[in-house]
Amino acid sequence: MYDFHLHSHFSNDSTASMQSMAEKARSIGLKGICFTDHYDLEYQSTEINFEFSYDEYLDELNNLKASLPEGLEIYSGIELGMQPHLSTKNEALLKGKNFDIIIGSIHCVGKKDIYDRSFLEGITEDEGIINYFGDMLKCIDNFKNFDILGHMDGIRRYLYNKDESFSLDVYEELIQSVLSKLVHSNKGIEVNTAGLRYGLSTFHPLPDILKLYRTLGGEIVTVGSDSHSPEYLGYGIKNALATLSDLGFKYYTIYKDRKPIFIKI
Repeated sequence: MYDFHLHSHFSNDSTASMQSMAEKARSIGLKGICFTDHYDLEYQSTEINFEFSYDEYLDELNNLKASLPEGLEIYSGIELGMQPHLSTKNEALLKGKNFDIIIGSIHCVGKKDIYDRSFLEGITEDEGIINYFGDMLKCIDNFKNFDILGHMDGIRRYLYNKDESFSLDVYEELIQSVLSKLVHSNKGIEVNTAGLRYGLSTFHPLPDILKLYRTLGGEIVTVGSDSHSPEYLGYGIKNALATLSDLGFKYYTIYKDRKPIFIKI
């Protein structure tokens, strides 16, 4: 099994060394892991700077690869914060940088943080959800340099009533538009198991969203724990793969040099 969404101390909301994450991965029998550290330009929080040195990241990653005994595959990645007005800046940021995978995620809506719910100031949750998927559509239209859309319904984590505030039936038209654009541009989504750690009833995204994605022709699905510490590395991966299988997926996906590799479930 592979865990293709992990954070190390290069993400400012983690203190984990790459070495400690790799050791945990080996101890639980994973075949491979991918470090997808945060890079969010113009992140709205003044307390955290989600940027890191690519050269230092690459040095530590390569040293880790060289020091590990055979048996654990290590992949490079980035979780890039997408906002509609940042397409040109994000493109410039990625120039000359080589990753195995780029996860594009929405962490801010209307230039406001979703984590602290500032994006909901003065509006209803329904309006906030519509704005979230609206920004997502704008990002997909204007920015093409990513492989996987991260935690597609991640907004569920930050709604006051979490799952009770969110229904696919209500937002299906918007969600289908997002999924259709991804399928037509040969980009994928991820099953992000962190949803359960945030008190949700399921992973990200909802199984019904995964089912809709498959109905629309989607086949590219990565699986990751979104762990920021060794404690949760690999969390829920086996159950996520079982869910994909139950929904009719035959494969899940990893990436090498920005190219998808399909792994039989």
